[in-house]
Amino acid sequence: MTSRQTKEANLLISESADFNVTAKMQKMPKGYIDKWHQHPWHQIIFPFEGIVQTKVANSQFVIPHSGMLFIPANTPHESFALTDTQFIGIYLKPVLNPEFNKELNKGFNKNYPLTTKAISVTPFLRELILQIKNCVNNSVISEQEISNLLAVLIDQISAGQSYKMTLILPIDRRLMTIFKALMTNPQRDTKLSEWAKKVGASERTLSRLFTKELGMTFPLWRQHLRLISSLSLLESKLSVQEVAFKVGYNSDSSFIYAFKNLYKQTPQQYRNSGFRLGTRINAK
Repeated sequence: MTSRQTKEANLLISESADFNVTAKMQKMPKGYIDKWHQHPWHQIIFPFEGIVQTKVANSQFVIPHSGMLFIPANTPHESFALTDTQFIGIYLKPVLNPEFNKELNKGFNKNYPLTTKAISVTPFLRELILQIKNCVNNSVISEQEISNLLAVLIDQISAGQSYKMTLILPIDRRLMTIFKALMTNPQRDTKLSEWAKKVGASERTLSRLFTKELGMTFPLWRQHLRLISSLSLLESKLSVQEVAFKVGYNSDSSFIYAFKNLYKQTPQQYRNSGFRLGTRINAK
């Protein structure tokens, strides 16, 4: 069944047939699943609050405010809100109006990529996305100006640095029980043997399921979950030390080490980029 969000997005696209781009703000409460769907235009998912995970084919992408996801047109995907999330959805016409290529590129055709790509958002790319969003339905901005921005966007998507940030969601109901409990309380330090008793399976069975479904051991997967959970807490007023304790670390130094090892930046660096962004967004 098509969700309300998907229907609204595709209606917006159909109403924007004469343009090369449209955009809308979207909200997803924690735990919301926007089940498998697709759009006739390319899509950019750019969260400015919270974290969303999107599955495309056999790949899963976690998207925080420091990243964006480009999804080609007619690509089935499913999104899951790991936290309360607000994001900018930008929809891009796959075949640009002829004037775009003729006037901007003098015969050289610029086109969007044809594969899904998670991209680290630089300050420049962030400003570009915000500018494109603000130009949509702005009668003062000409189509030529928007086309200029889209030409730059195509270059940024093509040349942008890919990143890999994943938290593979389990399918087995017993693993899903563990996932939901840890997402609610990532500080929880229940051992796998204890979980086995709670979910009605042997420790060996659970260990095998983690390796089979998630491609990693339970302790490593739990660490990824804790670090993913920390991203939304870093958007709050809690200190880094308080965030570390809330997601199950005994010290802020061990948390910072694990965070930097996985995300190639410190928690404070991640936090600073989000605070700057938060002052720039009009959520209406």
